[in-house]
Amino acid sequence: MGALILPLLNALFGGLITPFVTAWVNYKTNTATIKEQGFAAGAAADATVMQAALASDVQLAALKVQVYGQPINRLIMLIAGVPPALHFGLIFIDTILASKAFLGAPFFGVAKLPAPYDTFEWAIVSSFFLVHAVTLGTSNVSSWLGKAK
Repeated sequence: MGALILPLLNALFGGLITPFVTAWVNYKTNTATIKEQGFAAGAAADATVMQAALASDVQLAALKVQVYGQPINRLIMLIAGVPPALHFGLIFIDTILASKAFLGAPFFGVAKLPAPYDTFEWAIVSSFFLVHAVTLGTSNVSSWLGKAK
């Protein structure tokens, strides 16, 4: 519809509309170009951060192979890590079963540890068995997209 009206208005007003339309199209083109350049810069920065994180993960994995591959470390993990992990898991499963299936009644009847020792148990479980993930925070592309709105 606008394609039909604009030439008629341009003919009526003697070329007054054409500069405004040209300026508007140039503005929109420049805005799109700037947004594209910002996205490209954010993606390049993310690629750099991800490459550094990947290199760090490779080095960490090599270190874990060296440390945890020794027989003494495996024995220490079995002696110091498995009993607290088993107890923690039983409490976790007992709590879930009691709250869902048995309406609050304990299923296994596993007693929780007293106050300071439950924290120690959680520290052992988290240090031995939970995987530590790399948190990079907000990526550059997503933060740029948040600003571009």
